[in-house]
Amino acid sequence: MESLVKRWKSSQFTLWVVLLLLLLLITAPIFYAMLASFKTNMEIFNSPFSLPKSWNFDNYINAWNLGNFKQYFLNSAFITVGGMIIVALVACPAGYAFAQLSFKGSNLLFYLILLGMSLPVQAIIIPIFFQLKTMGLVNTLTGVTLVSSGLALPFSIFLMRNTFKDIPKELRESAAIDGAGEWRTFWSVILPLAKPGVVALLIFTFMNIWNDFLLPLVLLINQEKFTISLGLYSFQGEQTTNFGLIFGGTVISMIPSIIIYIIFQRSFVEGMTGGANK
Repeated sequence: MESLVKRWKSSQFTLWVVLLLLLLLITAPIFYAMLASFKTNMEIFNSPFSLPKSWNFDNYINAWNLGNFKQYFLNSAFITVGGMIIVALVACPAGYAFAQLSFKGSNLLFYLILLGMSLPVQAIIIPIFFQLKTMGLVNTLTGVTLVSSGLALPFSIFLMRNTFKDIPKELRESAAIDGAGEWRTFWSVILPLAKPGVVALLIFTFMNIWNDFLLPLVLLINQEKFTISLGLYSFQGEQTTNFGLIFGGTVISMIPSIIIYIIFQRSFVEGMTGGANK
């Protein structure tokens, strides 16, 4: 008995050590970026791991004003919010249909949609560019929003299908007996019960679109249309690079993601673990 207890304590200690190492590995770059954002270029090169000599917000102010980060931030917000709305309006009804309704060819259609998860965006970025050029949507925030939403839909539909599968079909049948139509059942009965999954969907969509670099790089030309990720890239010049501004802009770009995750952390975890007991 004592040997079992010692073995259990030893395994628990090993688990804690591994988790602490992973936590350090994940958070170290974040803390380094935050410290470096208060330093000058000279301090970053001469003492990269020390505390700043003076805690000033010049890098944040210059990134926001001189670096035109305000416009980049608004552009990213437009694309991200628009993409979240489109993904939610498409993925939620589609996930409900695949999970709760029975219709001919549903499984085949679902698996065809899942093929989009295996297709890397790098393989289709050139056809996407020429398609948007034909539609007159190159160098527009609308074009980036539509493409970002379309690329996010396969995983989003997959996530919402699993979420709606956790909800008993008897609820839908009861609503039908009470005279509710399919749309009324979806909006008033089923969707409120899928709130954790919807929150997880929105957070995933936000993270993917907000941090995306490739699509804006290829589809946006004029600098006033740049997103926040491209704005960071613009701080790198041909001869010199202002690392202080880069780190200040990086911290600014991280703030919305951190705030959203902290606020909706519980719903996000519930949405991602839905269906784990099946």
